[in-house]
Amino acid sequence: MKGEDVRTSQSSPAVGEFQAAFPAASLEMIRHQAPEAYEHLRHTYAEAYRAADPTLLELARLRIGLIVDPDAPLGPGSNEAKVRAIEDWANSDVYSPVERACLAFAEQFAFYVSDVNDELIEDLLALLPPDEVYGLVNAIYVVDTVERLRATLARLSDGRGGSR
Repeated sequence: MKGEDVRTSQSSPAVGEFQAAFPAASLEMIRHQAPEAYEHLRHTYAEAYRAADPTLLELARLRIGLIVDPDAPLGPGSNEAKVRAIEDWANSDVYSPVERACLAFAEQFAFYVSDVNDELIEDLLALLPPDEVYGLVNAIYVVDTVERLRATLARLSDGRGGSR
């Protein structure tokens, strides 16, 4: 992996990461009103965590979550220093080059997907094999969708839009 020491999707089943990251409580309304859709959503989310490095995907999820719902509590993460620094990731020295490339991609994807450019993909490809970049990009799409759904449901249910 070109000098980086990170877990890959091939080395981790990510079951624990998926279960910890899936916002089940925030999606309770969907589970009750559309149980089949809820199960499809859980399945897709689990597949996303199998398709990508779960550590990178969790960082992307945290950053996207703050973008779509700035008032949401971050919740626990596997590395508390990285969780605390997520809002200012570009200026923090706690992230590896591959984590920075992932966060740059995830941030642009969440802000305005049309502005995701070749440079962001090339930065990822310089650090990860193409199949892992493909898995990560698709997994970020799923995480972004679920985070937006979570934030929307939170706004509908409590008027504040921040609980996970």
